[in-house]
Amino acid sequence: MDRRAARSEHSRAVLKAAFLELFLIKEPEEITVVELCRKAGRNRSTFYAHYEYMDQLVREVLRETVENIFIDLGSRWDLPMEKDGGIDRQYITAYLRRFLNDPTARRFCTCAGSANYLTLLIRAHVDLTLPPVKVPARYCAAYFQYAGVLNLLLEWLNSENPVPEETIVDLIHEFSKVMYRPWQ
Repeated sequence: MDRRAARSEHSRAVLKAAFLELFLIKEPEEITVVELCRKAGRNRSTFYAHYEYMDQLVREVLRETVENIFIDLGSRWDLPMEKDGGIDRQYITAYLRRFLNDPTARRFCTCAGSANYLTLLIRAHVDLTLPPVKVPARYCAAYFQYAGVLNLLLEWLNSENPVPEETIVDLIHEFSKVMYRPWQ
């Protein structure tokens, strides 16, 4: 990697780190480019050299968060499947536990615009687990939304008295049969 590319990558990393610090205490839509750049010790032109708008940075951080969870679990595009066509329940359980222990993933589910972020989280999961030629992630995310699964997951993540984990695992398993079926 040449110096210019390394410097560019470093600037992106610094901007993301500053965003994550601010994200712990503020809603994403409340974070301004000026505030982010001040926190990162960069100027606005550096931000705009990498992103057209703040939402691009937010989506990139969200996608990397989900991708890191999959990397930690050692799979991507090759999820362990059961004979009935759904994702292996033990994998779902391990994933949920890893997801719930990730402060950034958890924060995306608890911020004010969380229904929108939860949809984006689902889309990131599908994008990272289905090869792009199989089915556009928006269809799976829309299916989850329509079925009320996103609201149930959101309620489960934010509830002090959540339904049993096994119920959520079963729900995700059932929907994984639909999400990962062969699409025509």
